[in-house]
Amino acid sequence: MQDPNPEATAAIWPSRRAAWDLLTRYTKSPALRAHALAVEAVMRRLAERAGENADLYGLVGLLHDFDYEQYPEVGAHTIEGGRILAREGFPPLVIEAIQSHVTENGLVRDTLLKKAIYAADELTGLVVAVALVKGRDLSQVTVSSVMKKVKDKSFARGISREDVYAGAHGLALEVPDLVAVILDALNPIAGPLGLAPT
Repeated sequence: MQDPNPEATAAIWPSRRAAWDLLTRYTKSPALRAHALAVEAVMRRLAERAGENADLYGLVGLLHDFDYEQYPEVGAHTIEGGRILAREGFPPLVIEAIQSHVTENGLVRDTLLKKAIYAADELTGLVVAVALVKGRDLSQVTVSSVMKKVKDKSFARGISREDVYAGAHGLALEVPDLVAVILDALNPIAGPLGLAPT
């Protein structure tokens, strides 16, 4: 999978290129790389809506699960990754936001950045899962079709519905409103995600 956005950068933390290189060093699964790109896009959109730094939000989205393939266990995922990120020059702002998306870490989500990554992760995964069962065709995915799957707990069982609702509410959004934001964010990168765009 090629990096669809190799030039994005920021001045006070390592560049997006460095983040992409780190992601691909630790994450070999095309599905996990696609998830990282999807969450990055959603995070950037959430930042834009809130007048926040889209590069910062995007980096957190891109790297939020970069260590998952090697450290999937609760207590290791994001903790080991945090050590790696610190060595690579990422600031505590990025590391703490990433670690906060794992509920078991017990971190308070006291910033919009932390609330955004928590909200974006699970629901973005569910939206993409709906697209996959609809023939990888994002144009077949609607807010209504996603909400049906949110309520169907037998679908994508690994996605916590509690986290979906709590994440949206943390952003002062209803779940359907957040789904609409996610669909809007994913459409421009449907190709790199392996999905047909709307």
